[in-house]
Amino acid sequence: MSLRWLTLPRLVTLFIIILTGAGFQKYLMGSFNNYLMFSKPFQNLLLNQSIYGLYPDLYDDNYKYSPTFAWLMGPFYYAPTGLGVFFWNLINSAVLALGVWLYLDGEEDAARKRWMALLIILPEALVTAQNMQSNNLIVGAILLGLYQLRNERVWQAAFCFVLCGFIKFYGITAALFFIFYPKKPQFLLAMSVWTVVFALAPITLIPFSSLLNEYQEWFKVVMVSTLGRLVSVMGILEVWFGMAKTDANLRVVETVGIVLFLLPFLRFRLWSNGLFQRRMIAYFLLFIILFNKMAESPTYVLAVTGVALWWLTLDSPTRLDWVLLLTVLVFTSLSPTDLFPRFIRSEFFVPYRIKAVGGVLVWGKLQWGLWTQPADDQIKMTSSSTSAPISRLMS
Repeated sequence: MSLRWLTLPRLVTLFIIILTGAGFQKYLMGSFNNYLMFSKPFQNLLLNQSIYGLYPDLYDDNYKYSPTFAWLMGPFYYAPTGLGVFFWNLINSAVLALGVWLYLDGEEDAARKRWMALLIILPEALVTAQNMQSNNLIVGAILLGLYQLRNERVWQAAFCFVLCGFIKFYGITAALFFIFYPKKPQFLLAMSVWTVVFALAPITLIPFSSLLNEYQEWFKVVMVSTLGRLVSVMGILEVWFGMAKTDANLRVVETVGIVLFLLPFLRFRLWSNGLFQRRMIAYFLLFIILFNKMAESPTYVLAVTGVALWWLTLDSPTRLDWVLLLTVLVFTSLSPTDLFPRFIRSEFFVPYRIKAVGGVLVWGKLQWGLWTQPADDQIKMTSSSTSAPISRLMS
């Protein structure tokens, strides 16, 4: 089937419509507890009650996010549920599309690269939208922050990173890339100011002493949270190689992952190198999921976005690169779908953490690329060998 009709404007429109519609479809099917868990804790803020703990009359499961996130979701608390679900997914999908668009701003043949990135990300973003999770918003805000940072708009960049941090804490770690860009003191000041502003925002509803108690409870919840499904390096080590699922073992794996992630930063001469920067950002998006003990299927939009950004740094993809990309598309993005029979998904893909395998392989390839990149190797702003056939489809 020819994709000639799927121009970039049409793809962006379809991207937002599909993700927004997927979440609303789940609402119509009566499956929207995640949305309730995001929007209803605002009621407890109004009543000066703890937002942590079980509230079965409002939603199932424990609320594990910050008091500030509960405060930010105030408009959705007042909105009718169906309308709120619609706008929640609309905002998430629009921020993700905008983040990809602006992150790739300034590159030659940017339209082709945006087209490819959105198409690679779409299936995984759909999984997140169907679960009404915040991960599309998180990865979009990270990319927006990196775009602003690259353009030396430090206050806007810091706003995006701090916003991520008050939704899911690991999102704020993208601020680490400020070391690649100018205005470092100004950026640190901006991060400090926005952190204080976001942290204190709920005092518009509750006393300061209550807010302090809520933050203490939040940190307890984060620290004692039960382990996720380990759709990650930890899960592969557990299922494939018999590693015991203990906190000590998981901390060792996390430490190894952190060290491996930080080591390429020792290549100081490459800090101003555009190709190195983009590879490190792609590597980061993979790392925060693959070495996350709470990683689950809806979080993988971050890892697949990392795969997409890695792919766009390849001037001439090798056969191995194509195999890795197809592995991610088929076994990461499509493995949870009805493309595969249910028994294969439940008896093979899920228990053997197949969803994580493609990302781990790309992570290894990226690690190799970061260490073997010559110091004078810059991003090629010309069309790669993959662009010709795809550009014809877009024309």
